[in-house]
Amino acid sequence: MPANLTNHTPMGSVQDISGNTPKTGAISELAGQTFLLGVPVQLAASGYVQKWDGTTVAAGILGISLIPASNYASNGKGTPGGFSQVGAPGATGTYGNVTNMPSAINIALGQPMADGRTLFEEANDDTIFEGQFDNSAGTVPADYTPTIAMVGKNFGITFDASGTAYVDGGKVVDGTSTVVKIVGISPAGLVQAGTPNTYLANAKVRFQFLQSARQISV
Repeated sequence: MPANLTNHTPMGSVQDISGNTPKTGAISELAGQTFLLGVPVQLAASGYVQKWDGTTVAAGILGISLIPASNYASNGKGTPGGFSQVGAPGATGTYGNVTNMPSAINIALGQPMADGRTLFEEANDDTIFEGQFDNSAGTVPADYTPTIAMVGKNFGITFDASGTAYVDGGKVVDGTSTVVKIVGISPAGLVQAGTPNTYLANAKVRFQFLQSARQISV
């Protein structure tokens, strides 16, 4: 996995074509999951959410995770409505203690809730996502620098050593590993001086998931 970067920024939505907010879902999580926020996830054969396996291209991607996995001891542990009650602490992390209340806990403001489910942004026709560009097969800057010529072309997604994911210039238009189409490049990646439409190495690209790669949540 000789990508230029060891760690890539999380993927996430930047725009909906309709002007609406991105469509999200929350489905019970498969036991033992440790994936990060901002990575592709999929429905396992059991119907629970897991990290995308990186190889299932046809109907393989449910969307992008909005919270990190909770490493539950059992499938959907704590999921409301048919599994069990949501128990303490009800969040993915706590800190310190509460004076005179030995059974109480502190939950930091904004801490993701832990209710047995994974929250995700759905891969669909409407949502445009953004992710960092890199190349699992290239070693020179030209290999991992996005260009205008890439817009409209299909690429794959690869996980790096840290567990984050990137749009992979080493997986192009081959029909066997491509899951996204680049629809633009982030303006933040523009080189500020010199030739117009020239971008920085590892600039972020905007993409949609190919229809053939999308899973339909139920």
